[in-house]
Amino acid sequence: MSRGFVIVLLGLFLVGCEGVIGGTDGIVGGPDDRPASGSPGASFPSQASMLRMTKQQHQRTVQDLLVHFLGGDAQPVLDAVEPVYGIIPDDPSELDFGELVGATFSRMSQNVGELHIRGYYDVAVTVADAIVQDDLRRQALFGDCVDQPVDDHTACIGTFIDTFGLWTTRRPLTQNERSFFLDSVFADDGNSYAATPQAIHDLLVAMMVSPTFLYFVENQGTELEDGLYELDAYELASRLSFHFWSSMPDEELFDAAADGSLLTEAGYRAQVERIYADTRTRATFDRFFFEWLSLYRTGDPFGGVASLDPQKMTFVEGYDVSPALRENMIDEVLEMTEYYRKSGTFDDLFTSNASFARTSDLAAIYEVPTWDGSEPLIEFPTSERLGLLGRGALLSAATVYTHPILRGVRIREDFMCDELGTPPANVNGAPDEATTLMTTRDRIEALTSPSNCNGCHQFINGLGFPLESFDALGRYRTDEMIIDVDGDVSMVPIELDATPYIEGPSDATVVSGPADLVNDLLDSGKLQSCFAKHYVRFALGLAADPAYGGDVGTIEALSEQITSGAPLADVFKGIAFMPAFKQRLRGDES
Repeated sequence: MSRGFVIVLLGLFLVGCEGVIGGTDGIVGGPDDRPASGSPGASFPSQASMLRMTKQQHQRTVQDLLVHFLGGDAQPVLDAVEPVYGIIPDDPSELDFGELVGATFSRMSQNVGELHIRGYYDVAVTVADAIVQDDLRRQALFGDCVDQPVDDHTACIGTFIDTFGLWTTRRPLTQNERSFFLDSVFADDGNSYAATPQAIHDLLVAMMVSPTFLYFVENQGTELEDGLYELDAYELASRLSFHFWSSMPDEELFDAAADGSLLTEAGYRAQVERIYADTRTRATFDRFFFEWLSLYRTGDPFGGVASLDPQKMTFVEGYDVSPALRENMIDEVLEMTEYYRKSGTFDDLFTSNASFARTSDLAAIYEVPTWDGSEPLIEFPTSERLGLLGRGALLSAATVYTHPILRGVRIREDFMCDELGTPPANVNGAPDEATTLMTTRDRIEALTSPSNCNGCHQFINGLGFPLESFDALGRYRTDEMIIDVDGDVSMVPIELDATPYIEGPSDATVVSGPADLVNDLLDSGKLQSCFAKHYVRFALGLAADPAYGGDVGTIEALSEQITSGAPLADVFKGIAFMPAFKQRLRGDES
């Protein structure tokens, strides 16, 4: 077993000992940067003293690291590394934290299994191979001095360790760390200080599998009171960059940490503004919205089309329903959230009457032209289609029938942060087949009317029924198309009036459709506070959640900012100015 692999074993197993070792791995997803869903029953660790990078963060950090040192010549190395990341399990975004209500995020997954260990080691080895075996890359990283015919390259390698170590450790190395990399790794415990290919290869691998590279180590800073520490400049730089970019600090951020300007009010604010305005921020917030909205659960409208199911073919007749439609629906939501992230408010996410459909298949469902990214925005023809709750990605299903229960559960748990009871073990989740006299609502009401069901479903159905204005393809309707097994159609009027019990069992307010529901949800304040809770959870992890001892003050402050109508950009940047973001507890120390 090579020395590098021994180091990664030590790094992941010993230093990260408070994580879950050998736990459930995430489900490997598609080739893009979109996260895959995990098992609903995935286990969770106790709060780790040091959180590890997610797979996404690791891949982006390696990319930024190589581009910084190799410039344009980094791309062949990144191409060689890309398939290696297929070994590393995706971090699941759907995790079971017991008491936690609402969505969870892949950043919260701290499982470490054999495939993580092998994958991160193989990434380091692949990078080292591509650099050491290429004269130009080797010299770009280490300098010409490594090729000088001398027996002692201490000075040359020492300079490399200081420079490269700042970027891999994300702070200046301590003297002990420097000695370890120089004397123990490079010189093989002092046996030889010559820059042989094997020596510099081992050094690169060791630095890229070091615990201080793979984990977020925060053990510096000034003690403010017993057990409470202020992050130092380098720790703060990493929190900023990994929160907003999902990657390491850049050179300007390192410089701000080094000269102390990051710890000044003006210097810190300038960096937050610069970082948020960077194009790299979009991918991070795409992931936040993707996971908060559970877009990995988006129903596939193509279901049944490939098999030419008579019911489905009748249902989609006249519409372009292909395997691409589901992804186009998801992309439209992320176009919308990105638009309002930069120039809108939280209310816009729920009240926008604008289409962001860039493809003709989805635009036809919305009955609008395609959007080319310009102003003015294209408005929907019906005022009932508002915001997120009117998007195809949150409405579509693989069947020809809607799912009011699933729609209602999403709103109650992920948008309102209300806890629902566990369904009975013998629950029948499938309504009877439709007849020409029964709408989907009729069947759901019949299914959930027994007393052992209605106790929970009164808080679910009333949120899902107003959305019956939209069918399983996301089309607006006033009548439900009921299709028999032969494809024959009957049109039956839908009933939209419902009691959603937004404020609880004593709230008997009736809503008369999706727009009415959206307005009442916003007026309740529950959407705002739940969104704040999810954003804090995304930014600061499990320890920040009130269910696990987190400070409710941070959530309340963000919720007040959202309710006041502040721009979403200010809300998202605002977390960086909260004490919880800039401080740590002694329990987070190694």
